Amino acid sequence: MDGEILNTAENTNADELASTHKACGLRRRDMMRDFVWPGICAAGLSAFGASSALAQAASRPKNVDRGFNPMTWLNRGRDSFEVVYEASTGVVAARTRDFSIRAPDGNLCQSRIAYPVTVFDRMPLIIFCPDAGCKGAMYDPFIGALAASGYFVIALDDPRAVSLKANDGATLVANAPELRRPSPAEARFLIDMASEAAQVLGPRANRVDSSRVGVAGHGEGAWMALSLAGWGSSNSEGATARDGRVLAAFVLSPSPLEDNARIVNGVPDGGALALLAGQQGTLPPALPGSGLIALNLPIRTGNFGGLIGNPSVNRKSGPRPVLEPKPLAAAVAAASIFFDWGLKRQSDRKRTLLGLDGRVVDGLSQPLRLNRA
Repeated sequence: MDGEILNTAENTNADELASTHKACGLRRRDMMRDFVWPGICAAGLSAFGASSALAQAASRPKNVDRGFNPMTWLNRGRDSFEVVYEASTGVVAARTRDFSIRAPDGNLCQSRIAYPVTVFDRMPLIIFCPDAGCKGAMYDPFIGALAASGYFVIALDDPRAVSLKANDGATLVANAPELRRPSPAEARFLIDMASEAAQVLGPRANRVDSSRVGVAGHGEGAWMALSLAGWGSSNSEGATARDGRVLAAFVLSPSPLEDNARIVNGVPDGGALALLAGQQGTLPPALPGSGLIALNLPIRTGNFGGLIGNPSVNRKSGPRPVLEPKPLAAAVAAASIFFDWGLKRQSDRKRTLLGLDGRVVDGLSQPLRLNRA
């Protein structure tokens, strides 16, 4: 019965439509000629006049689709260090989220994700290794500013970092050395699971490029980052943790080496590109000819007065340390340029980076100093 009613309704609609066309003096072929044919002609002319560049863009796979980044256009011709330095001293255009996932060994890998507010292009992946007893969220000023430069950053939590409540209700993070130490295996696992972490981007999750991986670290975590890049102490075998997917490593204020030890690369491929940044006179030496790059920053403390890492480290004795946002912004700018060179393959960034030696930066007490072993 329903089918009969539907057919009757369709016939009625068809009769009404035919009557309407007849009343207006229109026939089906007239409609096709008046509307369809001009559309076909227009489409043909558009295709004929389209450039090969547009044709290539139309055939490009979706997973490498790139959007128009207005900041790239606005900052064209400007010094790349200056652009990132200025952006890092203001409100950073990045978002952060907590992320956790269970590893095959049963341990829960907890981390902090940072990514740009607006995702335009494909983003290389950076894994950040924190100092002893620190959570990834303690590095939001650094990983957020780095992410705003076009990177997807995953900062690990140190399993020894334990949250405690102070008498005034504030949450403090303490180092519990009896708990398990972080392992390079966790960093490698997070590289494997980058696609899971990227789901925070929604429909743009495929813009995280896990084929271009960098590592970064601070304090004790700097050595874990370096080991993933094929570097280590001459008195240890840390370089055996080398992950071949890591193309570049940037570390801040690595913890001191034992006497007479040097940084070496102990892997057949010579290790990934590596840049150390920290207070002058505190950076560990490298073997001559190793190619390691060192950037001396005019800073008073290794955690920039408590802006990154655990701020309580500097408050055990003496007055409250002075925050150092300008030197931290300079470190972010140097890291961004370095990763642009090592991960995005922007060759001009190498010249900019090596040109930082002796550069006077507004807001810094001394010029930057850079050398290469």
